[in-house]
Amino acid sequence: MCSLSDLVQCEALLPLAVAFVTGSAVMYFMLLRKTAALPAILFELKPPAESLPGWKAGDMLDQPSILVEGRPDLIQCFDPATGRSLGQIPATTVGQLNDKLKRARNAQKAWAQTTFEQRRQVLRTLNEFVLRHQREICQVACRDSGKTLIDATLGEVLTTNAKLQWTIKNGEGALKDDQRDPGFMMMYKRAKVVYQPRGVVAALVSWNYPFHNTVGPVISALFSGNAIVVKASEHVAWSMAYWEQMVKRALNVCGHDPELVQFVTGFADIGNALTSSPLVDHITFIGSPEVGKLVMKSASANLTPVTLELGGKDCAVVFSDADMAQCIPVLMRGVIQNASQNCIGIERILVQEGAYDKFVAEMERRIKSVRLGAVLDDGDAGVDCGAMVLSNCFGRL
Repeated sequence: MCSLSDLVQCEALLPLAVAFVTGSAVMYFMLLRKTAALPAILFELKPPAESLPGWKAGDMLDQPSILVEGRPDLIQCFDPATGRSLGQIPATTVGQLNDKLKRARNAQKAWAQTTFEQRRQVLRTLNEFVLRHQREICQVACRDSGKTLIDATLGEVLTTNAKLQWTIKNGEGALKDDQRDPGFMMMYKRAKVVYQPRGVVAALVSWNYPFHNTVGPVISALFSGNAIVVKASEHVAWSMAYWEQMVKRALNVCGHDPELVQFVTGFADIGNALTSSPLVDHITFIGSPEVGKLVMKSASANLTPVTLELGGKDCAVVFSDADMAQCIPVLMRGVIQNASQNCIGIERILVQEGAYDKFVAEMERRIKSVRLGAVLDDGDAGVDCGAMVLSNCFGRL
């Protein structure tokens, strides 16, 4: 039997024992939660036959253009590196756009209730597909935009994988409630920022990186609990079906509604209908400042929030004491990467007077040795620089 003094001692230790057991249980469940990550689910998706190296089944177009004479409802797709037709696809109508927006809205209601771990599983699944099929993805992007395989690897696959992996690792932390100091006058209150899904967001993206620019907004939208409608440029409309199938399959194999993600194609009219729609809760636009202004104006009718990523007139500065052996190769990559069709591609080089003549002579020699070509037809080893997408730039250049 315990004496009175033993009982007192036991009672004194009881709170410590309870705290120890409770703390151990909390740590156990926290560790269990971290180790219970939902795995990526593998799936397969056959790439379009046109993306295969050496494909030449399409007709050669005399004057390639995305416009089809007398058919404003069609988009002519072609490989800008060769002018070979990739077929014609129908432009989305306003009625079809509204239907897609409503289907996305219905799917988002359930998606908004998913856990971060469920969303991470979708991104893991998509990330695994991209890693396992990066060659096919690069070839599809090359066929639709005329870029080289190295440009597709760096600008399409690597960047997309980086965003997927960052979001998987850091997305939940970025969206957690953020406590704020209410200030002296509101000391009796507590303040915090709570991040909630907006609903249905839209992304209007440019043609220079058809895979990365298209899938990038999808990653952010899905992880934050939103549905998304993506309008890619009509200049890369051919590859959109492959990207859409990829994302929808990732959702489907993880047990979620693929209607969360909708893709539309078309010209300025469908872009205006999307940006002015009251069914859209946020707009992301990637493109030129001129079109960005039009997007803002269109969105203002419904006070729809807009995020703009616009191109500029990017400049490099070279001083006379620069290590030219290191400097010039970097500048060459900045100039010719993706045929200089980059939002941060080098468009001007300012050189200090003492180094100017020698610098220009070396750059001229290197520029003249650059090999242009169609990588899927000519082979990757013989091509340094791919094609330009917009033919209306030829005259100015």
